Amino acid sequence: MVTGTSPVRGGPDPPRTGVGLPVAITASPRVGGVSTAPVSASAPDPAPDPAPPADTSTALAATLRGAMHVAFLVLPVIGAVRAAVSGQVPLPLALLTAAVLAGIYLAGSQRALRRGAAGREESTDLLLPSAPWVLALVAAWMASTFVSASFVWIAFTLFFLVLFALGPVGGPLALALVTLWAIVSPVLGRDQPFLGVGEVLGPVIGAVFSLVAHAVFQRLLHETDRNRMLVAQLRAAQEDLADSEHRKGVAEERQRLASDIHDTLAQGLNSIVMQSRTAGAAHPPAAEEFAGIERTARENLADARRLVRDLADRAPAATLEQALRSVLTRAEALGPTPRWELRIDGEPADLAPQQVETLHRAAQSLVANVQRHAEAQRCVLTLGWWPDRVSLDVVDDGRGFDPSAVEAGAVPAPTRDGAGGGDGLRLLRARLDRAGGTVAIDSSPGEGTTVGLTLPLRAKETRP
Repeated sequence: MVTGTSPVRGGPDPPRTGVGLPVAITASPRVGGVSTAPVSASAPDPAPDPAPPADTSTALAATLRGAMHVAFLVLPVIGAVRAAVSGQVPLPLALLTAAVLAGIYLAGSQRALRRGAAGREESTDLLLPSAPWVLALVAAWMASTFVSASFVWIAFTLFFLVLFALGPVGGPLALALVTLWAIVSPVLGRDQPFLGVGEVLGPVIGAVFSLVAHAVFQRLLHETDRNRMLVAQLRAAQEDLADSEHRKGVAEERQRLASDIHDTLAQGLNSIVMQSRTAGAAHPPAAEEFAGIERTARENLADARRLVRDLADRAPAATLEQALRSVLTRAEALGPTPRWELRIDGEPADLAPQQVETLHRAAQSLVANVQRHAEAQRCVLTLGWWPDRVSLDVVDDGRGFDPSAVEAGAVPAPTRDGAGGGDGLRLLRARLDRAGGTVAIDSSPGEGTTVGLTLPLRAKETRP
C-alpha cells in the first residue's frame, strides 16, 4: 500500500525548448497492406529561443547597481577632499569619515552579492544592501554631516537606496527623514547661520525626482518579471501541447495498425478457416489435414484479434500519479509560491485512459487557478484510492471566494489583475459529469479553498 506524503520539491529550471510544436507520425511503406514500421515521432525543427525578458530586468538592475556603487565611491571622496580644502576639518579625519561610509556600503553590497549567488530570489534582485545595512549607512551619514557639511550631498544617492531597500512604506518615510536632515544639518553643524533657498529646494527637488524615478523603475522591473513568468508559462504550455499531440499521434497510429491487421491478416485467416472447413467436407480422405490447417488458422486468428484489441486499448499515457507529479513540477518551475505537495493514500488501481486524462486535465485547471487567483502560500493535492472510486482533493490556503455567487454569475471569480472569471468551475463540473464523476467545492472569502473530485473505478460511458 502506498501511504504517507510524497512532496514534490525543487522543480527543474524552465524548459529550454524552442517554439516549434508540430509532432508528426511517420510510417514506412506498407507490405501486404500492413505498415511494418514502428510508431515514431519526428522531432520538431529547432527554433531559436526568444530572448528571455529576464535579460532586460537583469540589465536594468545592473545599471542601477553600478550607479549606486560609483556614487558611493565618488561622493564620499569628493566630500572628504572638499572638507579638507575648505579647512573645515583635518584631511585624515575627512578621509576616515569617507572610508567609514564606503566601508559600510561595501560590506552590505558584498552580503547582497552572496545572497544573489545563493539563488534564493525568483524575481529580479537589485542586489543592494539589506534594510539593516541601509539604516546603519543612513545613521553613519547623519553623523558624518557633523564632521563636515560637505558630506550632505551623499543624500542624493541615499534617496534611491532607501526607496529600493526599505519597501513601499519604510522607503518614503526614510526618504523624508534623509531629505529633512539634508536641509537642516548645515545649521545643526553650525556651518551656516541660516538656510538659503538653494539649501532647501535642492534636497526637496532631488527627493521628488528620486520618488518619480523609483516608481518608473519599479514598474519596469514589475513588467519584465511578469513577462518572464509569462514566457515560463508559455513554455510549459508548449510542452503540454507537444506531449498531448505526441500521445494523440501514438494512439491514432495504434488504431490504424489495428484496423490494418483486422482488415488484412484477420480477414485472410478467417477465409482460410472457412475454406479449410469446406475442403475437409469435400475431401474426406484429407479431412484430418484440413482440420489441422483450420486449427492453426483459428489459433492465429485469435492471436490477430488479441493484437487488435491490445493495440486499440493500450493507453499511451502515464499513470495518474506520474501525470500529477508532472503538473506540480511544471507549476514549481514558475515560482517559489505557493509551495506544492502531493499525497497518495490507498492502493493504486487501474484506470481507463479516459479517466486518467479527465483527472489530469482537471488537476491542470485547478493548479492554474491556484497560481493565478488564490494568492496562496501552500497547496496540497491528495490522491485517494478507494474500493469503488478514486478521489483528488486540491486544498490551498489562499484568499478563497463564494462558490455559489461565482457559479450563479452574481460575482466574478477574483483574479490578480482585477478581471473576473468563473467559467472554469462550470467547465470543470461538465468535464467530471461527462466522465460520471462529481465535484465538491468548499470555500469562503479569506478561508482558502478545497475542491474535491471523484470518479468511479468502473468507467461510465462518456456522453457526446
